[in-house]
Amino acid sequence: MAKEVVYQGDARRRMMQGIEILARAAMPTLGATGPSVMIQHRADGLPPVATRDGVTVANSIVLKDRIANLGARLLRDVAGTMSREAGDGTTTAIVLARHIAREMFKSLAAGADPIALKRGIDRAVACVTEDIRARAWRGEQESLILGVAAVATKNEPGVGRLLLEALDAVGVHGAVSVELGQRREDVLDVVDGYRWEKGYLSPYFVTDRTRELAELDDVYVLMTDLEVNDFVDLVPLLEQVTEAGGSLLIAADRVQEKALAGILLNHVRGVFKAVAVTAPGFGDRRPDRLLDLAALTGGRAVLEAKGDRLDRVTLADLGRVRRAVVSADATALLGTPGTEASRARLEGLRLEAEQYRALKPGQGSATGRLHELEDIEARIIGLSGKSAVYRVGGVTDVEMKERMVRIENAYRSVVSALEEGVLPGGGVGFLGSLPALAELGAHGADEARGIDIVRSALAEPLRVIGENSGLSGEAVVAKVMDHPNPGWGYDQESGSFGDLHAKGIWDPAKVLRLALEKAASVAGTFLTTAAVVLEVPDADAFAGFSAEWAAATREDPRA
Repeated sequence: MAKEVVYQGDARRRMMQGIEILARAAMPTLGATGPSVMIQHRADGLPPVATRDGVTVANSIVLKDRIANLGARLLRDVAGTMSREAGDGTTTAIVLARHIAREMFKSLAAGADPIALKRGIDRAVACVTEDIRARAWRGEQESLILGVAAVATKNEPGVGRLLLEALDAVGVHGAVSVELGQRREDVLDVVDGYRWEKGYLSPYFVTDRTRELAELDDVYVLMTDLEVNDFVDLVPLLEQVTEAGGSLLIAADRVQEKALAGILLNHVRGVFKAVAVTAPGFGDRRPDRLLDLAALTGGRAVLEAKGDRLDRVTLADLGRVRRAVVSADATALLGTPGTEASRARLEGLRLEAEQYRALKPGQGSATGRLHELEDIEARIIGLSGKSAVYRVGGVTDVEMKERMVRIENAYRSVVSALEEGVLPGGGVGFLGSLPALAELGAHGADEARGIDIVRSALAEPLRVIGENSGLSGEAVVAKVMDHPNPGWGYDQESGSFGDLHAKGIWDPAKVLRLALEKAASVAGTFLTTAAVVLEVPDADAFAGFSAEWAAATREDPRA
């Protein structure tokens, strides 16, 4: 296919246009209050989506000009990275990246050396991030969680209370998942054990008709990716379980009707207690889930790849849990003992998740990375041995989905705050690093200009918050900087100035640090772009089209 090459000045100018378009659309979402952004739904006839989430706005924008779209893509990537790694700060990173890129563009037009300019920016960013770490405050956990959650959710205090309960139950590094609920109000469910979204294979397994649950005590767990085709294959194992005085949970790939009928008949008659469910996971990922479950329960996964057979399984191969609670939609194993093997697998998965998060845009398939990371995070939740499910309430699906995104961000922000501490919020946290930056020397005018770009960028989030509040952004920045208290700033919710630390208005230090690092990185990519190579579209829109190829390479719209 033919290529089009666009060089330096024109390429940067058009990329800068894309950066400006996306940034101006996302900037209104910065701050605790202010305007929303309305996004047309992809499906005709469905209502538009109103959001105050920067990454949602960024992901919705695709520009017709392909070079401008590359500039917009830079900001989409930085917003997505912030959302995954810190949970909040997506709009802050966009605002910083736009300011740094714009000032770079002006400096290049004036003849600055791009290498010296970037060196100055990198030195300034390193200085500021080190200072942010040093100034971060680690206070009482409850107040931290409530304050950070209120900022991240745009002032929904009830969310902070439920997140506090969740973290008390599962710990800072425990498993908290956010799901759509079925009620108007938010609900928190804490599950002690391993849980997956597959229920009983027949309502005849139900032991509690009122709650429609199948409950087992003193449970042996059979974990397999094999199909159960014949009840006879299970008879020796069921006899051993019955003699041991226990009950059996069968987690299998499939249970054929012939085998299911035999299990049900004996279960209903009270010959033994057993429940059959679909095993966790699906496809080629199921064996990993079964190995996780085996490690957690102290059993062995019976796998087709190992040449295992159901008629050879013994009591020693089964996992053990205190209790199993199975609904029509989910299975929960309570009182999972946990083993050294499960703890080792958990640490390995956490390390693997960090490696995926650290990948830069362009390293592998974006969709593949997203799917792998989601699968790893789900396995971490399972292996943690205890999980909290935050069920988001609301009146409409649109409201619930918008709130779910903000609550997920709030949870990640809270974890970030507990990891690295907090600084005054409302854009003030960056300003505290200006004295440290003033002591940083430069080698040459262009490097000094790079440092100045970062210095001016530190005030940009506060300026935008002021503008979003209907005030003069420059006046707000000047008033805050003139005050001797480093924690003094503008409270957007009350519309007044005051001590943000005393008001409990904080930003996680990790969010501020990552926002500046990611913004400078993406702006550096823009700065060092010497040419853009594009494919020239074929005149025939369907030339070379293959339905099979399209199906095999479809991309996830969230990537």
